Amino acid sequence: PVEGDSAEVKLLRPMLKNTNLEYLPLRLAYDAAKHGWKASAWHAKVDRTGPCLVVARTKGGAYCGGYAPKGFAGYGENRGSIAAFLFTWPDGDTSQPVVKLQKIGGAGLATIDMPETGPRFGSDGFVVRLEPGSERNAVTKLGPYYEVMPGGGRSIFAAGEGNKVQGSFATELAELRTYVGVWPEGERIPYDGAIPFAIE
Repeated sequence: PVEGDSAEVKLLRPMLKNTNLEYLPLRLAYDAAKHGWKASAWHAKVDRTGPCLVVARTKGGAYCGGYAPKGFAGYGENRGSIAAFLFTWPDGDTSQPVVKLQKIGGAGLATIDMPETGPRFGSDGFVVRLEPGSERNAVTKLGPYYEVMPGGGRSIFAAGEGNKVQGSFATELAELRTYVGVWPEGERIPYDGAIPFAIE
């Protein structure tokens, strides 16, 4: 743990080993319960803050999310990184080891950074669109962009949770939060703007 870590951050901190956020204090930049279930609200709080950790709880009880090593800026880019990952406690039992699912198939489409949607990991790895009328809807489909679950499951949600549509599992979220790093004064925040095509 880093000094000042909340109970939730202490739980999540071990997953950040060998990432840009490993030793940084984290702050809660966005909480849907406080800031609203809107893509504009999410981008207003998260854009240009560097690498971030998205945390969600589904109505079925799964505690899940993803790490975006290149953050978000709302510029309509695909952001590639082999360091991105998804995580889940499918039954919400955080006393058990977390399931961490790495980016596969190369760096491309680790995250999709569209200003009109919320966090998107791959085209369908874990997507929270935050669209009017379906603000809490989330979708997961493991395999194309992120590892499948141990045993071959293709969902980071609770067992049996979600309607299956075209191979993806769709459910509703009860909670959605995003943590970002607190960078030392004067230090440049990595990936706080557009991503040059050359490094993709």
